[in-house]
Amino acid sequence: MAYIGAGHTLDLQRRPPYTAVHDITGLPEPARLDRLRQLGEDYDLLLTAMDFPMAALARRAGLRVAVYDALTWYWPDLPAVVRDPSVLYLAQDFFGVRERVALETPSTGRAVVVAPLIAPGPPWRGGGGHVLVNLAGLHNPFWHPRETAAYARLMVAAVRAGTPAGLRVTVAASRLTAGELAGPAREPTGPTECGPGTTVGTYRRAEVLRLMSEAAYAFMTPGLGNVYDAAATGVPTVWLPPANNTQGLQSGLLHAHGCCDARMDWAGLGHAVDYRAPEAVAMAGLAAAVRETGDDRRLRDLLTGLVTTASAALDGTVPGLARALTDRFGHGGARDAAAEVVKWAARRGR
Repeated sequence: MAYIGAGHTLDLQRRPPYTAVHDITGLPEPARLDRLRQLGEDYDLLLTAMDFPMAALARRAGLRVAVYDALTWYWPDLPAVVRDPSVLYLAQDFFGVRERVALETPSTGRAVVVAPLIAPGPPWRGGGGHVLVNLAGLHNPFWHPRETAAYARLMVAAVRAGTPAGLRVTVAASRLTAGELAGPAREPTGPTECGPGTTVGTYRRAEVLRLMSEAAYAFMTPGLGNVYDAAATGVPTVWLPPANNTQGLQSGLLHAHGCCDARMDWAGLGHAVDYRAPEAVAMAGLAAAVRETGDDRRLRDLLTGLVTTASAALDGTVPGLARALTDRFGHGGARDAAAEVVKWAARRGR
């Protein structure tokens, strides 16, 4: 098993231990195609998670391809490569996914709907002494790092101001965002004070799940990873104003299907964003909402009021409504997806 990729993705490849890592950073498309053709002699197939251009290039190089897609529900149009009859398409289940796969890939390629890639986490116990703020999914190529930092500071300040004094606020964030919240020249290696009664840190997923299970409740960005972690643990959750377009759509879907305890949106602050607009347009609208809310004391106070109202409405004795997602869509999809890939490769032979 080997990995092929470019840029920062190479920094993420530690497990499983690969026999080789092929760095194609900076290579033009013809050179990437040549590299894939060379590698095709040594490997059975290429498996990718939503890198559709790489999947299409691998097909041109003659490799067999399997594509895992966590956002089948979202794409305005399914990428052309997943309609290739020779491509295995693994669609992660979510609202509307089974219907879309049945409608759009009835006789093209091999399409399989798999459960989300989650496992049940430690169950939420209630009565915890902290409120968790999970800021996963902030970094985006259409946002400057200063906008990411501004969003994080705005949300943490609002949650701290709107949370009863007897509860600590624990913030989970990326290393970069944690550094911004901790202050100049400080890069947290563990939980670090970033305000009265507030700590920030970067945690492994198992630690985040533990923090969720022990929290009184949580405020989280409505990315799909956070959504399914809330489902895995049952922590009552208030969804923060979206930090990208898919988060806005996901938050709306959770609300529409009764899987949302409470949510906040930029429209409640007078900055409605069209989450179905082209990504660059939506992200520009979100950046403006962050900037204008941060610059306006009245809007910051309104955001704090939304935090107070949302948290007060939570029932601290029962698990959160996101728990229903695991009942509807299941869990353990990683094993299911792997089994489908192995079965498909064995059936087709070399």
